[in-house]
Amino acid sequence: MKTGLAIFLIFTFCLMQTEDYAQNFRISSKNKKAVKYYKAAENAFRQRDYRQAEEDLAKAIRKDKNMIEAWLLLGDVHTELGGKEKAISDFQEAVSIDSAFFPRAYFFIANLSFESGNYATSANYFRRYLAFKDEESLTRAIARQRLSNAVFAENAVSHPVCKPPVNIDGEINTEAEEYINFVDATISSLTFTRKAKKQVSEQGQIYYSENFYRSLNKSGAWQTPDPVVTAWAEGLDMGGMTLSIDGRKMFFTGCNWPGGFGSCDLYVSVRRGRTWQVPVNLGRNVNTSGWDSQPAVSSDGKRLFFASKRKGGHGGSDIWMSVKLPDGKWSPPVNLGDSINTPGNEMSPFLHADGKTLYFSSTGNNGLGKADLFISRKDETGRWSKAQNLGYPINSRFDEINIFISLDGLTAWISSNREGGLGGFDIYRFELPAAIRPGKVLFVKGIVKDKETEKKLAAEVDLTNLLSGTLSDSTVSDAQTGEFLMVLHPGTNYAFNISKTGYLLYSENFNLNSTVVTQSVEKEFLLERLKPGKRMILNNIFFDFDRATLKAASFSELNKVVQLLNANPGISIQINGYTDNIGTDKYNFDLSLRRAKAVYDYLVVQGIPFNRLSYKGFGASRPVADNQTEKGRSKNRRTEIVIR
Repeated sequence: MKTGLAIFLIFTFCLMQTEDYAQNFRISSKNKKAVKYYKAAENAFRQRDYRQAEEDLAKAIRKDKNMIEAWLLLGDVHTELGGKEKAISDFQEAVSIDSAFFPRAYFFIANLSFESGNYATSANYFRRYLAFKDEESLTRAIARQRLSNAVFAENAVSHPVCKPPVNIDGEINTEAEEYINFVDATISSLTFTRKAKKQVSEQGQIYYSENFYRSLNKSGAWQTPDPVVTAWAEGLDMGGMTLSIDGRKMFFTGCNWPGGFGSCDLYVSVRRGRTWQVPVNLGRNVNTSGWDSQPAVSSDGKRLFFASKRKGGHGGSDIWMSVKLPDGKWSPPVNLGDSINTPGNEMSPFLHADGKTLYFSSTGNNGLGKADLFISRKDETGRWSKAQNLGYPINSRFDEINIFISLDGLTAWISSNREGGLGGFDIYRFELPAAIRPGKVLFVKGIVKDKETEKKLAAEVDLTNLLSGTLSDSTVSDAQTGEFLMVLHPGTNYAFNISKTGYLLYSENFNLNSTVVTQSVEKEFLLERLKPGKRMILNNIFFDFDRATLKAASFSELNKVVQLLNANPGISIQINGYTDNIGTDKYNFDLSLRRAKAVYDYLVVQGIPFNRLSYKGFGASRPVADNQTEKGRSKNRRTEIVIR
C-alpha cells in the first residue's frame, strides 16, 4: 500500500470541519514557532519536497515535542522517502501523545509493519484500530481483511515449509531483472527473460527492453546464457513467455504489435531445428481489445491458461482457460472461477505436466507480501480447489510473481525481488515440499532416425491410452533434429507408435498401470525402411489368457497397420504368432496360429485384400527371451509382421 500522501490527505480531511479552513482548523500546539514550521512543512509536502518538509518538521518538534500533527506528517514524509521503520516510529509517537487524536494512525502503523514483515505488530495495531467503533466502515472492512492477512502471515513464518530458496546467481542473475520461463525435462537447459534499461528520456522516463535467454547446465552449473534468437522480434515489445513441454513451441506476449487486437496479445512461434518461425497471433477468441498476457500451455498442447483483464472477471487480472479446437484454433476462454480468481490480480499461471496442478501469483488472497504464489488442484469432476498459499519462505514480504516446477515435481524456480538479490527480480531455486508437489509424471524423449543412414526424421509419434482407447497425445518429430518429447501419466497403459511413409511401424508398450515402466524413457528410435524380409513386432496386440479373441485395446495399433498397408499398396505381409513355453508344443502351435488368424481376420474386415495377407503360428519354437521368468515369457508371447 502506498501510504504517504494518502495518509496526509486523509489526516487533513479529518481535521477540516467546515469550509472556513483558516478559522476552524484546530491544531494541538500552542507554540507559534512550532505551528509556523509545521505550516511550512505542510506546504513543502504538497510540493513533494520531502527533504524540506522533514527539516521543517524537525524544527517544529524541537519547539514542541508533543505536537501530534508534526509527528503524523513526519510519518508521511518518511514513508515517501522509503523509511518505513522511521515512519512507524513517528506514528507511534503520535498515538503515545494522544491515543484517540487520530485513530487511523493505528491503521497506518499496521500497514507499514506488515510491509516490513512485522506481522505480529501489524495484527496488534489492526486490532487496536478496529477497537474504535466510529471509524469509517470501508476502512474498517479493509482493516478486518488485512488483520486476517497479518494473522495468516505470522503463522506462516512460524511454520516454514522448506529451506529458503537459493539465488541461482552465477551466470543468470544480474543487476537487471530476471524472470524464470522454462526448464527442460532433464534440467539441462533453462530459459528466462531479462528486463534491462534500454534508455532514459530527457524527461527522466526510463524505457526497458525484455529479451529471452537460454543457459545450459554443465556439471551442475548454469553456463553463460545466450540470447534466444528471434530475427522477427527486433524492435517489438515481447515478454511473458513459456515453452511447450518439448521446447518446440513458444507462447508469449506481444504488446502494441502491428495487427494486434489489444494493448497486449498472445502469440505462438514454432521452432524448426534451431530456428524460431514468424509468430502467429492466437486470434480473437483469446485476445481482446484489452490486456492478455502470461500464457501457459498443458503438456498435451490442448489447454491454454493465461492472465487477462477482460470483462466478466472477478476484478483486476484473472486467470482464464481456452481449449484447442479440432481446426487448430482456440475456443473462447472460460474464467477459472472464484476458487482461484479474486478482486485482486491473479497472474502468471503455470500448469504442471500432470495436467491437474496449477500454480499462480495473486495479490488478492492472504499472503506475506503484495504478490504471493499459490496452488490449486483440479479434481475428477473438473473443479479447481480453493487456492492455497505455498507458504514461507517460498513466499516473503516481497513479491513472488511466477514459478516453474520441474517435470519430476521435485524442484522449483521462482522470480522474486526479495532481499539478497543482485538487482530487482532474480531467479531462485528450492526443493518443493511434498505437500505442494504436483502428481508424478514420466516422459518419453527421443530422436527419430533412419536405422541405416542415421538421418534424422520427421515422423508421426502417437501415444494411445489403451484403457480408454483414446489418443492421448500426438506430435511430429522435428525434421532437422528428429527430437520429440511426450508425457506419460501413471495409472495408464499406453500404446506408443512411430510411423512414417516408407518405413516399418515402430511399436512399443508403456504400461504405467503396473510396474512394467517405472522411469522415464530416453533413447534413439531407429526406423527401418520397408523391404522384403523386414520384421516388426506389434507390442500392443492383446488376447485374454488361453484365448485367440482380440481385446479392444489391440485395435488402435492394428488400425495403424491398416494405414501402413493402405499407404504402401505394393507390399504384402505375413502375420506370425508366438507363445511362451507353458503347455504342450501342439497346444502352443495351435494357439499361436489362431491368434495370428485373428489379426488376419481383423485386417481383412478393415478392407485389406486377403491376397496381401498370410498368417502362420510358431508356438514357442522361436523365443526372444528367457522363458524362466514372467518378464521373458511375456516377450515371447508376441505378434510379428514380416514384409513379403
